[in-house]
Formats: sequence, structure tokens, C-alpha cells
Amino acid sequence: MWAFISNAGRESTEISRPRPCAKPRAELSSLSDSARQALDIGYCRHLYTYIVIFSTMPSSTKIKSLISGLGLLQMLVGILFLFSASVPGATSDPDPRNDNVKAPDRLHAGLFLNYDSDVQPQFQGAPTNVSLGMVINYIDIDEMNGKLTTHCWLNIRWRDEQRVWQPSEYDNIKEITLKASEVWTPQITLFNGDEGGLLADTQVILSHDGQFRRMPPALYTAYCNLNMLNWPHDRQTCNLKIGSWGLKNIMPDNTTTKGKSLDYDDQVQSPEWQIVDSRAKFVSQDYYGYMEYTLTAERRSSMYTAVIYTPASCIVILALSAFWLPPHMGGEKIMINGLLIIVIAAFLMYFAQLLPVLSNKTPLVVIFYSTTLLFLSFSTIIEVMVLYLATAKHKRSVPEVLKKLLHGKLGTWLLLSQFSTTGEPQEEQTKEMGEHLYENPDEDDAANPLGINPSGMPSYKAIQFDWALLATAVDRIFFVAFSLAFFILAIICAV
Repeated sequence: MWAFISNAGRESTEISRPRPCAKPRAELSSLSDSARQALDIGYCRHLYTYIVIFSTMPSSTKIKSLISGLGLLQMLVGILFLFSASVPGATSDPDPRNDNVKAPDRLHAGLFLNYDSDVQPQFQGAPTNVSLGMVINYIDIDEMNGKLTTHCWLNIRWRDEQRVWQPSEYDNIKEITLKASEVWTPQITLFNGDEGGLLADTQVILSHDGQFRRMPPALYTAYCNLNMLNWPHDRQTCNLKIGSWGLKNIMPDNTTTKGKSLDYDDQVQSPEWQIVDSRAKFVSQDYYGYMEYTLTAERRSSMYTAVIYTPASCIVILALSAFWLPPHMGGEKIMINGLLIIVIAAFLMYFAQLLPVLSNKTPLVVIFYSTTLLFLSFSTIIEVMVLYLATAKHKRSVPEVLKKLLHGKLGTWLLLSQFSTTGEPQEEQTKEMGEHLYENPDEDDAANPLGINPSGMPSYKAIQFDWALLATAVDRIFFVAFSLAFFILAIICAV
């Protein structure tokens, strides 16, 4: 019978007989061996049914209809084959295990026979929506370059109405795992970052209801406009714009454990930064869309208390205590101020290594240290003036107006009364005191100007006493002024 069919097929120039149990190689090249075996078996089964029906026909009917109906029958057989191959579970074999073809292979072959991974799937007659969620594992902020680095997991979901099946027909298989290169996947990228970020090539999970899910780890480095004004107690707010070029239908994915599109509760705690607030919203543009994730991170500043604020307090205390040294110790005062200036300069260099030099707003801590450096410079000039008043050889006495103030209420407020009380002159003094105060070491009866009775001393020593008292008053007045200045500066820089 096959010979008769072959001879009849050669006489017809318009019809070509297909080879039984064969399939075009172009369609089967992407399938596994077991899947191709399943398709060949199904094709042979339909062809065998056709041969049986044909053999039961009368001989005259066979001869008349063979040549005219051979092309139509070939077309019908091909349609039946494609229908059985493209619809999962459409095979008529009640027990497919008899053919030694596993259910996963049959399912994969039926789902992706005519599948194009370059075409976006359809759902309910429209391009499928893509749901995007993020789970943050770790963050870090680079202050020098103004960048936020985020280590995270993405949760990407989409649906395809053509990739559905009944689990009961395939050994209760409810989901399968596929390579990302096998199916269409949205090209997720970072819009406001460095080279769009790094996205790992992970597998895709397909559920029986046609839902695809992919959870790749990602590393994103986004540009961030940092506000360093309150450093090191600062809070930085940065945005991550994650989406796909040419894909407008992106929506937040709320299938995380916390029911949020952005989850960071299980993150690895950074030694310096902690997320305190977050927001997520979808932004649609003309030909693309993206999810905008807003992160607010607070710096952990416990270490900076010991590194920055404790030295700052010590600097202020030493700068103010220098005003309480005796006026003739001007050299020691200038040396203390010089050492403090060197320490502050070292701190400013340290800040320059940590903070961006071209920042829009200078940190308040840097302002505090630089202003303190300016105060110490003025204090050094004042101490030079005080040293001159206390040790120079004055030929003129202090003006009477100043003398009345020094011996009056102003002297009492400045604690100068202990230096102007009457009493016996002190007979003992050091050589250094005599040299600094009077520049006359040969006089053996010179007394301490801060403990003598001016009325009982020669006029020269009384003049020196008044000038030394004035120098002490200048020290006390500037102590009050600098204390008030440091207090105001501390309040301003603590805001």
C-alpha cells in the first residue's frame, strides 16, 4: 500500500508527501532528545490513525480519492500535530509513561515550542505588567564622591497567559525552573547611577498559572546629593531610580514578607549607616517607566564623640584657662595658644581627608574648629599686649579713670580686690618676678606688685603695680568675652 501511495504522490507535481514520524529540524533543534521523542511519537500516532482509516475504505474509493485528497490529508495531519504539540496535556495517550517520556520534558516541549524570548509576553490582550520589589542587604555612602552603594535582591514578576498548564496532567508539577536566557526577561537597570548597576544572571521560576518570578542579587551605585552640614550627626537622603528602557508598565511588588515594595529589616547592619526611612513610587515618562526608591540613612556617630567632641572641649578649656595665668607669664600663655593652634590645624587636615572639599555646605564641626583657630589667633595677640602692659618700664601712671574702675566695682567683679588690699609689703620675691616687673634686678627691696600696698611704696613701683593690675583686668575681661563667644559658637554649631 505504501508503494501505491508513493507512486500516486510522484504523479502529482503539486503535492509532496511528508516523511512519517519526522519533524522539521528547525523547530526541534531547541528541544531535548526526550522532548523530540514525545513529539515524534504523537505525530506517528496521528499518522497511524490516518492509515488505518484509509485501509478500511473500498478499493475504488481509495484510488479515486488518493491523488486528489493526499495534499488535504497531509495538511490535516500537520494541523493535528501542531495542535497536539502546542497545547500541553492534549495528547490522547492515557498513560504517557508507557512511551518513556518524562512529564517535565513533555511540559517544557509544549510550553516553549513556538516561544520567542525576544517578544514581550501578553496578558489579557495587552503587554504584561512587570512588578518590581527590592530587599536591601547592605548600604554604604561615599562622602568624597557623593555616591550611595546598595547591595540588594530584586523581586521581578510578570505573567504570560500562553504559559499555563494543568498540574494534574503533568504529575502535579506546579512550577518549573528555567534559565534566564530561555525566556523573555525585563532588562532592569539603574537610571541615576554608575554604569546602570550589576545584575546577576539567575534562574527564573515559572508557575502553572503563567507567572514568572526572578530574584537576582544586584549591586547599584547611585549618585547622591549629600548634605554635610550636620556631619557627623547627619542624615542623608538618596534616590534609586530602577526601571527598564522602553518598558512603561512597571508597578511596585508588595509580595515581600512585610508586604512592602522596599524591605530592609533583615539587612546587614553597616558600621556607620542605618536606614531610618524609605519610600517607593512609580514614575512614568514618555517611553519608559521606573521605580523610585528613596532611602534616608542616619550616621552612627558614637565614635566621633570621642574623636572630635572631646578634643574640642579640651581645646576650649585650655584656651580659656590661659587668661587666668599671671600677667607676667605671657610667654607660657603664648606657648599654650601655639600648641592649641597646631592641634586644631591637624584636626582640619583630618577633616579634609574625610569630607569633600567642594561640598555645598561646610560641616558645622569644621566651622567650629576653624572659628576656634581664629579665636586663638586673637587670644595670642591679646596675650602679647597683656605681657607688654605687665612687664614694660612705664614712666607714666595709669589714667585716674581706669584706676578708679580697677579699685572700684569693676575690680570687685573681676576679682582684683585681693591685689589692692592694704597690708605689709612682701619681702620675698623671685629673681624672675623682679626681672619681669621692674627690669631692675639690683633692687633688693622690690616686692610682688600684686600683694603690695602702693601708698607705702615709691612712686615707680606704684606705677608698675597699676599697670600690672590693668593687665590682669584685661585678661579677666577677655576671659569673659571669649567664654561668651565660645558658648554662642557651641550653640550655633550644635543646631
